Amino acid sequence: AQVLEEVALGLSKGLEPFKTHFTTTTHPVSQKAFSYIRGLFKSEKNRANCTSIADSLGEFDHQSINHLLTESPWSYQDVLDDLACKTSELFNTDQQVGLLIDEVGFRKKGRYSACVGRQYLGCLGKHENGQVAVVAGLSQGTHYCPINLELFMPQSWQEDHVRRNKAKIPQHIDHRSKPQMALEMIMDLKQRSIHFDYLGFDALYGSSFDLIEALDREGIQFIGDVRESIQVYLNKPVFQIPEKPKGTPGRTPKIPVADQPSYSLVQYMNTLKPEDHFELINFREGTKQRIRAGFHQRQVWICTDKQEGKLLRLQLLIRRDTDGTVRYSFCNMHQERLQKIAARQGQRVFVERIFEEGKNQVGMGDYQIRSWVGFHKHITLSCLALYYMVLQKVKHQKELTLTAPIIRKLVAATIISRW
Repeated sequence: AQVLEEVALGLSKGLEPFKTHFTTTTHPVSQKAFSYIRGLFKSEKNRANCTSIADSLGEFDHQSINHLLTESPWSYQDVLDDLACKTSELFNTDQQVGLLIDEVGFRKKGRYSACVGRQYLGCLGKHENGQVAVVAGLSQGTHYCPINLELFMPQSWQEDHVRRNKAKIPQHIDHRSKPQMALEMIMDLKQRSIHFDYLGFDALYGSSFDLIEALDREGIQFIGDVRESIQVYLNKPVFQIPEKPKGTPGRTPKIPVADQPSYSLVQYMNTLKPEDHFELINFREGTKQRIRAGFHQRQVWICTDKQEGKLLRLQLLIRRDTDGTVRYSFCNMHQERLQKIAARQGQRVFVERIFEEGKNQVGMGDYQIRSWVGFHKHITLSCLALYYMVLQKVKHQKELTLTAPIIRKLVAATIISRW
């Protein structure tokens, strides 16, 4: 009972270290920012917006709350930078810490919300009008927290000055691919000495040869899902420009060719027998028991530049779930045991938990703000709410198992509402 009371009443104390970021040159807005976060905990799903929070709590009117997100000069990036540091400090160094990269989508109508457009939204599993942000989160065991994010700009917004001005998008923001955005985030975290042991990401990033080549060059360990159509070589090939037979018509060959065939991942998979080539491994804790799957590992090479015959040596990991689902991953963990690689691959599920809890528990997708800075400030405050949740989970993990819905209900019960 004492622990539950501490969780229910500890929101202000838990977020106290972030208070200085909301002290501006004109006046402090920490009280307003923390009120907004209380509103995120108190609001039912789909109602965590400025008007509903203002009407529910009665602490500030909706114009004042809107000003917090759109005009108040506090820096959301400073808050996120500090969030990364504090989350890193929260996780013990005696266990592996993963940096997880993924994108989160929000369905939105209209044309003038920052970077909105018809694009693939993972939350819907199809192309729809909406916004997408690239997100980085730290994960250790069953604990996880987002630490950085940036809205993805579709190509159609690059030169659309009318919409850019309406959404107040900074001039230095350009269209970049999501893998490019992810690499910039990763290198920034590395330069700021945010600790992580490895990277995990899905097939959008794992299938980007530019990204995984850059990570390997930097000595950053990664494991990323890849598409089954990716071509690999089972032995290291030699690329040579073929000689043109004398007296034959046509142009002289200029592009090097491998001395052996390549295979798609699904072609290689079809040559394997589950009973002979897969090792059963318990790779992650489930809600009731450890989750098990069959894993196969093999050294492979991919060609990252066909013009020059440039190669990258990788470990291929194939995971076969009990329901028959097959997942393919590349990693550069050449000296690690299969059990460790499998465990790291299994951690990627927790980035999906971040989005699930963010949207269902603390209103991550409920904003009604069009501007670039308004979007990022709302999501940043949602991230602080998620930080409070993981803070309580870690702090009390030896006493009881706390879940995001339980923490939200405990905190919400202490907040007085006018409704």
